Amino acid sequence: MPAIHLPRLRQQIENLVDHYADADKFSRELKHLFNYYGDKTLRSSKLVRRPAGLPSENVPAPVLRQVVVQMTPYAENTPHAIISLVRGLWKHPVLEYRHLAALMIGKLPASQASETLRLVTEWGQTSPEEILLSALAVNSLNTLQQDAPDEVLERIRIWLHEPQQDTTPAQRTSLQKLGLAALLPFVSDPDYENLPRIYALLTPLLQAAPKALRPYLLDLLLPLARRAPQEITYLLRTLLEEDPNQHLVWLARRTLEALPPEYQTRLQPLITPRREE
Repeated sequence: MPAIHLPRLRQQIENLVDHYADADKFSRELKHLFNYYGDKTLRSSKLVRRPAGLPSENVPAPVLRQVVVQMTPYAENTPHAIISLVRGLWKHPVLEYRHLAALMIGKLPASQASETLRLVTEWGQTSPEEILLSALAVNSLNTLQQDAPDEVLERIRIWLHEPQQDTTPAQRTSLQKLGLAALLPFVSDPDYENLPRIYALLTPLLQAAPKALRPYLLDLLLPLARRAPQEITYLLRTLLEEDPNQHLVWLARRTLEALPPEYQTRLQPLITPRREE
């Protein structure tokens, strides 16, 4: 893998960008770029194998980031061409192609909110790998989280609680993971103040949810406990008093570490020792 020389990389991407309106040509040129910077030794090594999932070209992250930087003006000024382009990229069953597609739709303007949310929903229900799920939840929605937060939160509500009738259980779980991951930027933003809306979205899942959602719920509970310990303690205590099921006890026990000592003592009596799942 050659060292990344930024002026050369910029010129290579400039040649790539020339084909933004032709998805097939863009993909061919992108393949050349990935072949140039990808770690062929890692790809061919019998000692290094990815777990079940998409194959990877092992392209350094700075290369993808620079492609996005140079494609951003086109996403802003010719969004329909970029939407067609990213749809073509996602069809490639290779990690970097799909990762780039997810990153690029995050640069579409808020005027394309409906199409952005349609793509994130369509791709998110395919049980993507964690890196793609994170990119869809955070990077793909970045513009909308800032410019149209209510629209994003409404779509998150649908992902979490109103799956389409034709979705399979696996697709529903995948969309719920996506929805929970998409809440994290709101929870992490100190300027976002409508935390009661977040609690309302989380409460039904805190009461009962598939085991697969536990890590995603915990990722939200921990920063919420640090930011609003009184409210999270009250919420967990109320739910535990109603139904101290194993799922809820598991979450509450692991949230304790993020709470100040005085709030820990309020929850501790309700988290009785029990065999965890």
